[in-house]
Amino acid sequence: MTIQLEFNDTQNFTGRARIKQKSELFSLQLLDRQGETVRIHAKFDRTAIEKECKLREDEPKEFVLDVFVLGDIRRHVLPEYRSEDEIELHEIPDGANLEFRLKVISRAGGASGKILAATGGRVRLHTGSGNDGSGEENKGIFHPKPSTSIGDRIWQVSWDGHGDFEVFVNADYFHKFVDDPIFAAHVFPEVVRNVATGILLRFKSVKDIDEASLLAKWVTFIQQRLAIPLEGEEAAYLNDADNMDRLDLVEQIVVAFTSQKWRGGKTLIEEIL
Repeated sequence: MTIQLEFNDTQNFTGRARIKQKSELFSLQLLDRQGETVRIHAKFDRTAIEKECKLREDEPKEFVLDVFVLGDIRRHVLPEYRSEDEIELHEIPDGANLEFRLKVISRAGGASGKILAATGGRVRLHTGSGNDGSGEENKGIFHPKPSTSIGDRIWQVSWDGHGDFEVFVNADYFHKFVDDPIFAAHVFPEVVRNVATGILLRFKSVKDIDEASLLAKWVTFIQQRLAIPLEGEEAAYLNDADNMDRLDLVEQIVVAFTSQKWRGGKTLIEEIL
């Protein structure tokens, strides 16, 4: 995955390295739910994380996964000689959203316990019985609907009074181009810009967004797939950011989106060239 724009390369203001939320570094998948017992598959590339975060390979360290559920924090130590693990969690109510944060902890002498690296924000995973089991909250965030009531406009994002939205596309344009790569290249970056603007200007914090909403899936998409934190230590500066600062972040989100490689390992623009 290619990201052209980053807030900092590997270090945040705490001095610890940031683990970018990229699937090739770290991913989670919901395997199964039986009553209040949930099984999660965690996959991580220890070597790639150490290299990207510039961690010393010879320093004793431990990879841990902090699990946040209903105000409780549970720590799971990941295996040292494997790149994946299965985690079983108990007493998880149906519909509860689990949040995870990967950390690398030093185990070297006097520095033991120091956090060497961590994901900037939490990775959210819905575990309700209606989940399809993929654990991939990034899918299905674009739901454009053909419309004959938006005049000459190609597309329109309509927000409701609760902070959620719908995307409408001119019906003639929709039916003519929806299966053509030009449709995604033309419409989707502008939708990303509009939705990101809504997230950053309509809400003081992403914690105020309804977890069951489509907008919450967009927050997860931006943080996990585009590797741009909207909460946690890496996004602490947003607490004091003015609208211009937030709009600058919107443009960073759009650039990260258009730099992504999608179908066939190509960006949206490369698909139409």
